[in-house]
Amino acid sequence: MFGYLIALAVYGFTFGHYAAHAFGLPGAFANGFAALILLVFLGINLRGVGASALSEDLVVLIKVAVLALISAIGFAHFSPERLAPLDDKGPASVIVASASIFVAYEGFELLSYDYDDLLKPRRTLPRALYLSVAIVTLVYVTVTIGSQMLVSDGIIVAQKEVAFAAAGQAALGTAGYWIASLGALLAAGSAINATLFSTARQMHEIALAHELPAAFEKTRSGLPVTALVFLAVFGAAFAMLPDITALLTFGSAVFLAVFGTTNLLAARVLPGFWPRLVSGTGFLACLGALIVLMILHDQATLLLIGASLTSVSVLRLAFVRHRKHNAKAGGA
Repeated sequence: MFGYLIALAVYGFTFGHYAAHAFGLPGAFANGFAALILLVFLGINLRGVGASALSEDLVVLIKVAVLALISAIGFAHFSPERLAPLDDKGPASVIVASASIFVAYEGFELLSYDYDDLLKPRRTLPRALYLSVAIVTLVYVTVTIGSQMLVSDGIIVAQKEVAFAAAGQAALGTAGYWIASLGALLAAGSAINATLFSTARQMHEIALAHELPAAFEKTRSGLPVTALVFLAVFGAAFAMLPDITALLTFGSAVFLAVFGTTNLLAARVLPGFWPRLVSGTGFLACLGALIVLMILHDQATLLLIGASLTSVSVLRLAFVRHRKHNAKAGGA
């Protein structure tokens, strides 16, 4: 759950900086926009499943169209020389970079939290999971290469929070700048909406199993209101951090650990050689990426990760002890 809070913070941070940059406002306004968009999607989710699903469909449709347009213009100017790295530090840096942005691929597993809301889930869910991973990979690679054809790596690094807007401006001038900014805003917005929708329901289910405080069991008109508010408020708070790099690295570390654990469990319980081989390979890949990330990343980020995980562990221990104490008191 803490990992999803960080993911919400990353999406809110991205939205806030694109919004502030688009309107030519100082960086201080980015925090306000980040908090605002989280509150907007909190309101949408509190209106019910229908409102959340409709808004998600519209936002995704528009953002994919924008991404495709800018990327197509980039590929029309394809030049192999543009693919030369800005600073080549060898294969190890590729692994570190991949591990650092792993949080970008977080999201497809949210589908499993909505199992009860899916039509024919036993048929739909596996297809949706595999297709989402393949499609997202294709989109990310296409957008990355298309952007590199439009602007230099130096510009991408210098404007890391709003790099896609620079690519849009290079593609279509001022109109492209606004189109790309809109696409980035919609991408961040849809990620916020999906994460709020699914994570709140997962928190509610975990609370019903008595693994989270009872406050998260509460619903209103079938909606996990407490969980939604909790995620939005604390996601907004973490979005106020001054730099996105630490957020990305921390979120990636958390999800590498979570995905690695899930693959390990799958390798232990799934029947058949091939399912176990795939799951075991997934576990080893996640573990390797996590180790590389921990060894080669800066100490400030590692301290953030360590302090956060320690805090969550202490809170978890306190909750378990409180639950056992209440159980004994009830039995007495």
